[in-house]
Amino acid sequence: MSIHKTRAFVLRSIKFRETSLITSFFTEEFGKLKALSKGVRKEKSTLTAHYEPFAEVEIVFYEKIKSDIHFLSECFLVYFFSKLRRDFEKIGWASYLMELVDAVLPLHEKNTVLFELLSEVLRRMEDNPPSRLACIFELRLLRDIGFFPRLESCIRCGKQEIAGTLNLADGGMVCAACRRYSEDYLPVSMGLIKTIQYLVENESVKGMQLNVSREMEEEIHRLVYRCVRFRYERELFAFRFLREVDLIRQL
Repeated sequence: MSIHKTRAFVLRSIKFRETSLITSFFTEEFGKLKALSKGVRKEKSTLTAHYEPFAEVEIVFYEKIKSDIHFLSECFLVYFFSKLRRDFEKIGWASYLMELVDAVLPLHEKNTVLFELLSEVLRRMEDNPPSRLACIFELRLLRDIGFFPRLESCIRCGKQEIAGTLNLADGGMVCAACRRYSEDYLPVSMGLIKTIQYLVENESVKGMQLNVSREMEEEIHRLVYRCVRFRYERELFAFRFLREVDLIRQL
């Protein structure tokens, strides 16, 4: 077994036997991975905070060739985001981003750009409204994994500058002439398309300065949620939690 050291964010942890945890990490050098931590749930252990969602840590692990679950040797807390954790809404959004990453990223595919963006977004969340930052991250995540919908033209005939309906199965906009009424569509306005394109193509600082209504941000969240649920057939429970506390309107 080879040994590795890398920065990571904790995505989620599940209990294993009496005193151990299996934790999903998003790492800087190895992408998403899972690792077994033995004994960290013992009564007198002071390490449980290291395995809380969206904690930034540095891990040392032994790579197992024949298993997707590696063995964690050490886990050092780098940054706990204590300020973020004092805000109920921000906890919800940070947890949503962790669940989103865990849902869509495959194991063991390095993505340093996305890792650094996640680090930037979480740090900015401590002193800024979280919803816009979540929009920026989730849109760029879809782009980086190749699941960003085609918005600039009809995916069937190529007609430019259209608005109206997004076909999740086709992965893009469909004009009125090409629409088949037996299919499922998601309404998308031209204003939403322009906003999405701006947030994806520009730096986070410019995205934060853009004049976007809360209603528009909620449309973006709903679009991403629908895309992920359609593609991966997985419920995002943190998103449902945000809806239940009236931070996102009913779908």
